[in-house]
Amino acid sequence: MSECLQVEIDPLKISDEYLRGVLVAVDVLAFFPDEYPSGSDQPVCLIAAAHTTGLSSISKAYVRAFVGATASELEEGQVLKEFLAYVETFSGGTITAHYGAAEAIEEGFDLPYLLLRARDHHPEVYPRLRHALQKFRKHDTCLYARDHLNVPSADLEFVEEYYGLPRADGARVDDVRAALAGYWRDGDPAVIKYAIANAYNCLRIAQSQIRKSICCTDIPL
Repeated sequence: MSECLQVEIDPLKISDEYLRGVLVAVDVLAFFPDEYPSGSDQPVCLIAAAHTTGLSSISKAYVRAFVGATASELEEGQVLKEFLAYVETFSGGTITAHYGAAEAIEEGFDLPYLLLRARDHHPEVYPRLRHALQKFRKHDTCLYARDHLNVPSADLEFVEEYYGLPRADGARVDDVRAALAGYWRDGDPAVIKYAIANAYNCLRIAQSQIRKSICCTDIPL
């Protein structure tokens, strides 16, 4: 005889089990006018990351920015090594990005582009970086928005508005290459603020989406 069981679950109480560690959000910027380059020939110049250990929207979050001194492969190598040291401090968990937590470059930018650049230009970093990222489960906030949210576009600005996440005017950038050049030339922090805002808001969006996604099939009964 079949049975139907209904169980009430508080997702905040199973944060650790679901995340299997930490939740990390990443935003990658290359030396290109648009946020998503059409090819893979431009070096990674800035990686912003934010992490937390729970699904509560009031959980403490910590942000880091890894930025090169110029748009060169030498500086890119340093950025990748510093980011690698950061992700290796975690024993696993969930890593998220907005249109960037996919496996293939055709399905997203941030992590696939990072791995492509490491594979093709920094073979000394690539195996460890690939291994470190494989320890995380992936959550793409953009792909989730496309599939589940009633928004005009899955672009980050629309998803931020859906979740009521503010963005200061000083954290907006229209041309990533020009903003990076302005940071190197004049010390203008706009591109740093922009990348950190991307990563932080992605983190908070992922928390909400993952809480919504948790169901009984995720719980070992």
